[in-house]
Amino acid sequence: MLVELKDRKDVKLVRMLLSKYHTQHTPPGGGGGRGNRFFAWLVDGYICAVAWLHDNTPFRYIAQMYRIGSENTYFIRRVCKTCPGDYLVDFLNALAERLRAEGKECLWTLGMDDHSNALYKRAGFVEVGVTPRTKNPVFVKRLR
Repeated sequence: MLVELKDRKDVKLVRMLLSKYHTQHTPPGGGGGRGNRFFAWLVDGYICAVAWLHDNTPFRYIAQMYRIGSENTYFIRRVCKTCPGDYLVDFLNALAERLRAEGKECLWTLGMDDHSNALYKRAGFVEVGVTPRTKNPVFVKRLR
């Protein structure tokens, strides 16, 4: 079940889980753009995956390069599972459906250049290019 976490304590928990389980941890301070949103994927009452989304502010030059709208889209800053099992594809698909229902245009993220990025491919994201400097792949899931 997809749950948006808004309470300060819940957001702190998500950031702690990302710091522990995501390979890139969490950036110090805010680290994101405006409009941060935090989501969890619950299975049998347990948090099995978490995600941190925000607007395009920190990566607007990449968004412009690949014609990703800046006002009606969300960037996945971090996503990771927090327990054994294969939950991330279902989590990303539920997240995309939620954002589609809210009228959002797309969901996008950066992959890792040394990784297969199979998660995004299995969840229906399309690789549209790479970042200019670091050559990380850019993945987009159009919601309309």
